[in-house]
Amino acid sequence: MGDVFISIRGRLILNVEALNMTESVGNYIKHRRVPIVIPEKEEGFTTYFVPAISGESIAHGFQKTLAEESVKNNVPVCKLCKTGIFLKSTRKDVVKEAFETLPKPNELEEFIIKNCFIEDIGGFLYAEEENIKRSSSFFVGYMIPVKESLGSIVIESQLHSRYALGTPFVKEQGQMIYYVELSSAPYTFSFDFDTAYIGKLTFSYNFAGKNVLQEDERKKRLKVALDSIKTFILEQAFGAKKTRFLPNGEWDSIVISVSDKPWTVTSPFSRNYIENTVKKKEKINYNTNLYIYKSSEGSFEDTVINAIEDAKNRILK
Repeated sequence: MGDVFISIRGRLILNVEALNMTESVGNYIKHRRVPIVIPEKEEGFTTYFVPAISGESIAHGFQKTLAEESVKNNVPVCKLCKTGIFLKSTRKDVVKEAFETLPKPNELEEFIIKNCFIEDIGGFLYAEEENIKRSSSFFVGYMIPVKESLGSIVIESQLHSRYALGTPFVKEQGQMIYYVELSSAPYTFSFDFDTAYIGKLTFSYNFAGKNVLQEDERKKRLKVALDSIKTFILEQAFGAKKTRFLPNGEWDSIVISVSDKPWTVTSPFSRNYIENTVKKKEKINYNTNLYIYKSSEGSFEDTVINAIEDAKNRILK
């Protein structure tokens, strides 16, 4: 049974989106912003404050998809993660609520791996008298506007109102006015997935790498994880405020690498990222296959499906 490393980078055009909001100031709801620094010719550097979608938001979307796929395939998930509450095993009371029992600290990581696939993949930090940490096996980055778009990105607030006229519930005000910031941009997307330590202990150096699952169970979990990645990408299953601010979006391009060892696609912040990735593979190759989609060239769905099938074949052989 082999392991695999999947790296996904892409450019996703999102119009009229409110996928990651932050604070509310009165009746004004703000979109997340981040600073971006780029070099300017002979002029040093320029800083832009641009809309962004956080890695936490993306990670939540993937883990929600993973939890649903796990339940469907009878892969164990704790009570909290099953409902999309990803507190992870931070404290004794959380562990007791999630698993209805509290194992000894020296048995905690193995117990959680066996009983919650979300924390097996997504990691946890048990911060009690003896800290126990398990790192995530998937990695995500902020979605930010691509480099060539930075000078033209705008965040605009939209006026909304809720009417309650003609009811006894609102007499003096009559309506509620509020503003929501929206943005439209070509965003970067970054997601990596490493199967090397799924189902294996990592915290204690004496037992690091020990497999605590039967091979058939580990294969089943990895298949569920790969199917979850496929659904997550194809359905753009991330972001908030989708019930009333569902964005108009489509993939401009995507590159998915499937390798036997860690190998990452180059940053989609640059317009030349596809060419840069191909050049990287010419110099560094760990049995690496690239699956590339460009808008109006080929099928986006086939690109994603073929990459995931490649990964499955390496794992399940």
